[in-house]
Amino acid sequence: MVANGNVIGLVGSPNREGRTNQLVGTALAGASQAGAPIELIQMSDHVVAACKDCLPWVCKENRKCTYEDEAFEFLSQKILNCGALILGTPVYWWDTSGLVKYLILKMFRVYARSAPLQGLPAFGIAIAGGTGNGLVSGLRPLYHFFQTMQMRALEPLPATRFNFDAALKRANELGAKIAEMAQRRDPFKGLEDRLLWYDALSYLNLSRADERRLLADLTVQGLPPHEGAPLALRLARADQLAAAGKRLDALVEITGVYDAGAKAFEGKS
Repeated sequence: MVANGNVIGLVGSPNREGRTNQLVGTALAGASQAGAPIELIQMSDHVVAACKDCLPWVCKENRKCTYEDEAFEFLSQKILNCGALILGTPVYWWDTSGLVKYLILKMFRVYARSAPLQGLPAFGIAIAGGTGNGLVSGLRPLYHFFQTMQMRALEPLPATRFNFDAALKRANELGAKIAEMAQRRDPFKGLEDRLLWYDALSYLNLSRADERRLLADLTVQGLPPHEGAPLALRLARADQLAAAGKRLDALVEITGVYDAGAKAFEGKS
């Protein structure tokens, strides 16, 4: 399928005015500023039904869900005919929203075998707006989707309320970048090429402890320098403990930094 250059943004949140919407909208603004046609779609207006995993498995051959699902038909056609995809999700309990999950699972069932999205530029945004926990875990299902469907994804954008301004700026930059990529699709040479591409992307291979370290760091960065500097020193101490093999002590210190940073952030807000 030939890319038509348009960039679509899917907002996988039931909150139409929330941070997911802001981030996806800002990414689309970057794409528009770079000259791409854009379209923002609220997935809450098009709620995909659960896949029934029916047998015989005919949908992989006729590329159409056996059961009538207007929302899936609408969203899948938008994705199949776009030049690039931006997919945003809120993070609920360290995971992707149900709106996004139902779409992903049905896309796998109908289209993964035929791979009509080979080389489609994509990038994912996850916003952990409450505690910030799951800022990377919530991204992984999006990037598993991109990889399985053979899309060529940009680096992910993990976001929290603590680094939200910086995340908005980065979303705009990545939107401009994906607009350039939307002019053509660049399929992978094979499975090995695709695996190496996704292995090289930032954040996705972080351990749970490393994800916690990232969250603490973003929390500190969201503070004024005079408040953040002492906490940054504590993070450096946690790194020393981890290097010495005292991983549990390091993680306890990281959590202490996060707790102090989150409390200070609340006082700043």
